[in-house]
Amino acid sequence: MKRIVLRVEKENEICLSSSSRVSKRALKAFIIEQKEWILARNLTLNAPFSAGSDFYYLGKAFVVAHHDRALKVDEHRVLIDPERSKKQSDDFYKSAAKAYLPARVEYWSQKMDLEFGVLKFRLAKRRWGSCSSKKVITLNPYVMKLDHKMIDYVIVHELAHLRHMNHSKVFYALVEKYLPNHRSIQQEINLLSAKLNN
Repeated sequence: MKRIVLRVEKENEICLSSSSRVSKRALKAFIIEQKEWILARNLTLNAPFSAGSDFYYLGKAFVVAHHDRALKVDEHRVLIDPERSKKQSDDFYKSAAKAYLPARVEYWSQKMDLEFGVLKFRLAKRRWGSCSSKKVITLNPYVMKLDHKMIDYVIVHELAHLRHMNHSKVFYALVEKYLPNHRSIQQEINLLSAKLNN
């Protein structure tokens, strides 16, 4: 290699690549020269909501900007306090979920003629929702990151488990009865999920 390559890919971890002809002293000097960049990069990795990153709400990506007040969503940005970003974000999704989801669950419950017992909310990293044998529907508030049709798919999917507690052909036939394009919606959810940070 003709040059030194510096990477900070994990918090508090520096990776250097260079020719074997570059001395340890030169490498140390290079690290000192790049101190400010390294510290800035490390902070970016450490911050769950770094400035300029994406914040998803109802399928739209808002640009994160920092301030020292409560979380605020405007037309294109989300203003968030970096020191309280995780709590502010979680509180935002919980509030949005409780305001929006109960009416949608009730709508699909009536349309599908499937009666559920209780609707609960629980934050989770991987599951959008669940349905128990006791007819408890649990939805992840992070589902508010998805757009309206994706949210409806998650709801229909969980309600369908009230009749079929599996993922059999008859289960998907029931989902398809109400959402004929459910496969394409699921693909969209999978693609978006890869971009999301819960």
